[in-house]
Amino acid sequence: MVERNTAMLIADYNNTELQLAALSGAEQQMQTIDRDVANMSAALHHRQGMLSKTQQDDMHLQKRIHRNSNPRFFHYLVCNRDAKVERLKGELQDLVGIEQNLSNKIAEDSGQLSTLRQTQQNSHTRVDKKHQLESHCRAVFDQVVNAQPPTQTLQQLWAGVQQHGAQMASEQGLLQAIDRSVQLVQQGLSLFQQAEGLYNQAHRVNQQAKQTNRAEVSEERRERREEAFGNDFGAERSEWRIENLEREERHLQARRDSLINQAHDVAMQAYQVISAGLSAFPMEARARYPQLCASIGQVAFPRVEGANFNNALLADMIFGTTGAAMNDYRSGCKIQNNIRVVAQCASITSQQLGLLGAMKAAVTAAVQQLQVSLQSLEQNIKSERNAIFHSVRAAVPQ
Repeated sequence: MVERNTAMLIADYNNTELQLAALSGAEQQMQTIDRDVANMSAALHHRQGMLSKTQQDDMHLQKRIHRNSNPRFFHYLVCNRDAKVERLKGELQDLVGIEQNLSNKIAEDSGQLSTLRQTQQNSHTRVDKKHQLESHCRAVFDQVVNAQPPTQTLQQLWAGVQQHGAQMASEQGLLQAIDRSVQLVQQGLSLFQQAEGLYNQAHRVNQQAKQTNRAEVSEERRERREEAFGNDFGAERSEWRIENLEREERHLQARRDSLINQAHDVAMQAYQVISAGLSAFPMEARARYPQLCASIGQVAFPRVEGANFNNALLADMIFGTTGAAMNDYRSGCKIQNNIRVVAQCASITSQQLGLLGAMKAAVTAAVQQLQVSLQSLEQNIKSERNAIFHSVRAAVPQ
């Protein structure tokens, strides 16, 4: 036997269903009326704009008629002025007719729009009522089903939802941890690329320093020739050029070494960021996906070298252009080596990013599969609850 309270709830549900049946097409009717109101409002707005424009034309035409009917100054020179006045009066009469038609149509449309808006309000009220009844039906449905002892199938489905929910939380936490590692490694790759750009700038500046040194050597030879031939003026000019070239070379060397050190600092930052990213990679992922994670973090990055401008300046002071040339050569070798090192580091980082991306894809696929399973379980729970409700409903005498 069905309990009295349950029987009353079923009766309430049946009564609510009957009320809902009468409101089955309420949403569609509301959408149709809303569209009609919007169209009518747009048409009314357009006609009001036309009426305003026609009224402006009317006022302008009246002024023209007044000017031509009461001539002043140049209006006396207008040919067939009386005929023109009659023509303008005819145009004014046509405008008055158009204004009257527009006014009548606007009044008619306003009345129709008012009626439509009242109907629209009633339609929205019916839809609100329908939503309230649907909410009430769901509440009664839940009361009836929750009052019944859960079936074995429903218990199994609930257990499955809890299990999948815990797995989902674990996978999502794992995915977030992998994302953090990916972001740090991506940042490190960007820093290596930035360092490579700085080293390339340093290489270009070093090439300029080499050219300046060669020009300085050439100018020193010219100075010695001028001195040998007794051309003091030429020798002084060469000496002045040599001093300028020395200043330019030192400036270029300082800028080159500054760029090398900037690149070195950026590369050091890249090492630190990547190390933090790989260290943050979750151990849980290594335990659950050992094959995918086997090579993640198992890398050794080559190191870049910095620069010391004081050494370059000392070599220049002691050995002159020869020392500067040697310094430029050594700096060029160091820059080229650092460019190769940074490029190798960027390549290793890209490989690690690929491994992390594969790991992230695997966890993402697991999350998506769990989502599908959860949706299926929830749909099965809904079907089982419907079966319980209809079973109780069938047991209630009508």
